[in-house]
Amino acid sequence: MTRLRTIAPFVTLALLVTSCSTVQARRDPLCAHLLAFANSASIGTQPAIELVSDWSSFSKHCTHGGTPAGRQFCDWLLPNTSTEFATINIQRTLACLAAGTNYAGSERLFPEYVTGKVQSLDVRGLDEDVVITVEYAVGIEGERPRMKVQAERLPPPD
Repeated sequence: MTRLRTIAPFVTLALLVTSCSTVQARRDPLCAHLLAFANSASIGTQPAIELVSDWSSFSKHCTHGGTPAGRQFCDWLLPNTSTEFATINIQRTLACLAAGTNYAGSERLFPEYVTGKVQSLDVRGLDEDVVITVEYAVGIEGERPRMKVQAERLPPPD
């Protein structure tokens, strides 16, 4: 019984910390814009945007494939994402898909390089038949940091 009393505060603290990170990710305005972009996909299309940053010239650009939702997402991303730290953009995006997920370092860890590609179809606020794919690369010699977000609406089951 004494051991349970000793462990209980730590369990409570762990639950509070993890729930705060979940709430924080969902409160990030990026998540709402990501979901709006993804949910705009129609069957037979795979809208995508790509955010490329160049910290050496303090610039970034976003390609949207000409879709209205892609253009709107890019228009929001450009002033609301980091130019210098592309890993922060990746971290924020991945946290929208699964809070607490961190494939791109942390506040105190900055990877020399990182690449990855993840998919999710189980995100709060995402239509059931939509898949989000996030592909990213940072620190690759001769390449600018980039993050591509693609959405696909799956056809109904037969």
